[in-house]
Parts: sequence; C-alpha cells; structure tokens
Amino acid sequence: MSNQIDYSGLIDRYLNRQMKQDELNWFEQEMEINHSLAEEVQMQKSIGDAILNEETLAFRDQINNLFERKENKKPVKARKRLSIHPVMRNAVASLAALIIIGAGLFMYQHRTIPADKLFDLHYETYDGLTNVRSSSSQMTDILITAMQKYEQHHYESALLLFETVLANDAENITSRFYSGISYMETERFNVAGRSFSEIISHDDNLFIEHAEWYLGLCYLKTGEEELARKLFTSIANSAGYYSNNASRLLKNL
Repeated sequence: MSNQIDYSGLIDRYLNRQMKQDELNWFEQEMEINHSLAEEVQMQKSIGDAILNEETLAFRDQINNLFERKENKKPVKARKRLSIHPVMRNAVASLAALIIIGAGLFMYQHRTIPADKLFDLHYETYDGLTNVRSSSSQMTDILITAMQKYEQHHYESALLLFETVLANDAENITSRFYSGISYMETERFNVAGRSFSEIISHDDNLFIEHAEWYLGLCYLKTGEEELARKLFTSIANSAGYYSNNASRLLKNL
C-alpha cells in the first residue's frame, strides 16, 4: 500500500458513509486496483460489524430489561391502559431503533479490542527473503539450514540453529531477527522482544522497521499496552512500511 496517501482516514469515511460521490467513486476504483487497500477495508468492516452487532445487541437487551422492570412496577389495580395510535407506536419503535443504531455506531467509532485479539488480527509470520551472510562458511551453512527449517515452520529446530550462529557471531542480525520470529511462533514473547530490542539498538541494519513492528506485537502479548501504544504511535508517524498498519491498530487499542 502506498505510504503517500493516508488511507486510514479515507477508510473511516468510506465505512461511515461520509464520502461525497466523486470521492466515493475514486475510492471504489482505488480498491479495485489496490488489493491491499481492499483487504484492509474488508478487515475494518469485519471488525466493525462484529463489534457493532455484539454491543448493539447488548444495548438493546438493556433497554428491554428497563422496560420490563417498569412494566413490573405498574400498579396491579390499574384497569385502564393508555391507547396508543398505531402511527405513534411505529414512530416510537423507529425512534428506539435509531437510538440503538446510534449507540452502536458510537461504540463502533470508540471501540477497543483486547490486546490478545489485536495481536491475532495483526500478526503474520515474517516471510521476507533475505541474503544469508555469516563470518565463516561453516556458520553460513548452519544459517542456510536454519532458514530452511524456518520456512518449513519447524521453529524449534530453526531456533537451535539460529542460536548456534549467534553464539559464534553475536552481530549476525539475520539470525537475531529470525530467532525473534521463531520465539514468537513458539509463544516465548519476552525472549522474542529482547531479540527485537537488540536489533533496534544496533541501529544499522535492514531489519529495524520489522523489529519495531514485531516488538510492538510482543508488548501486546506481554501485557505492556502502554509501551505498545507508544511504539505503534512512533511507527504510525514514521511514514514507513508499517505506518498504516500501526495507525489502524492504534484505533482499537
């Protein structure tokens, strides 16, 4: 997805039906040629629909319970019932429906999602290819085997090999990064976070942007939501590879 256009704001306006016709036509054409944008719109719509349905139903139940309590408090001796004209009854029903929908839309626009769910929505195993380099031919062979294990999703085996490389070459950023992802895949998020932090501290490699993104996801899993929010805000403001993803995630955090 292009970093030159702030799609996050456009997506919000599109889903909330706030676009004018010319802008709507352009945006729909953009989705036809930009598959990443179309997928992002669909994901946001799915999240919004799920939350809207769940919270609107809960709000409707609260209203129904309120009416039931009021009905139960009516005097038993009361014989006359107020006659409501069908037109008025329909108007009241329509007003109640609008209140429910309005409340649901408010909750949708101010929604939060649990950290674990946010992680599941945004985490994908890193599958980018990279050149394998090491300080010796022997370590290069081990690293190549480790990458093969990684690509086969044999993360425990890959970890042993990545750590072997790091024991002999602590500056091998490739091993450091892929070992971090492997730790995430085996649900050792604290250890994974340390790997990504070391990459960021190194400050002179091609994995920094990826390390920041995955470190933020580790924070979600380890319950450090304030650190996650701070890091994702920095990523969102960077106009980098993950800036749009970070902006989208922050709306739900």
